[in-house]
Amino acid sequence: MKRKINSIIRLLCISLLFVGCEEEDKNPLNLLEPENSKAPYVRIVVEQTIVAAGDIGSSSFNGTVDALDNNVSSWELSVSRESGGVASDTVPLTTVTSFPTEISIPYTDIADALGITTDDISGGDFIRFLGKSTGLDGSVFAFENFTGSITGQQEQRQAYNFIVLIKCSPINDATVPGVWTIDMQDLYGDGWDGAFVTFEIDGESTNYTFGAGSEASFDVEVPVGTSSLVISYTSGAFEEEHVYTITTPRWRCERSIWTKPVPLY
Repeated sequence: MKRKINSIIRLLCISLLFVGCEEEDKNPLNLLEPENSKAPYVRIVVEQTIVAAGDIGSSSFNGTVDALDNNVSSWELSVSRESGGVASDTVPLTTVTSFPTEISIPYTDIADALGITTDDISGGDFIRFLGKSTGLDGSVFAFENFTGSITGQQEQRQAYNFIVLIKCSPINDATVPGVWTIDMQDLYGDGWDGAFVTFEIDGESTNYTFGAGSEASFDVEVPVGTSSLVISYTSGAFEEEHVYTITTPRWRCERSIWTKPVPLY
């Protein structure tokens, strides 16, 4: 029995050692440390998180970048495009060295950096932005240093992993009346965490979402005589869990699953 107990203790010590190494390697971003040891945390307020596919060629990515404390030397921004569940390579976009700073980058320039044109970006695509901050002490923090308690909360306005959704352009067509179907999924099984899909029919908006469970489906009646139909998606917390497909006999717009670069939990 004593040998068994000793063996169990050894295993526990080894397990704790591995956990300690993993946590040390992760170098988690902590906003509650004393002033002289806080992480160089950067926030961003994005002017427009949803852009219509038809407008992207004449639109810009606009935002204000700021540091919580005077301990940030620089913030580097990179970008990729996710379409149909497939992500492009991530390429550098810009570097900010003073805070606060307003940035404005035409989507045509972003498309050029990705080696495509804005015509290649369609409804349901994501423009994903990844940030990396460097502290005055030389410490570097990126998305990998985060936990779900930071990336999952919109109020943090974190500037390390965020998206702009490209929505399908407004439909103005006499042939769109009928029943449209919204099929929603939540990959974690706890509802959509504040996200919702909006149908705006001739200026009247209705939001569709669900608060619990793994999936939900809604039928939306678009009346005969409708002259304008606008469909949009508004993000919530834990965006990596939300999937939806909208179908009609004549049209389809799909938001595909996207994959996190590293586990959050």
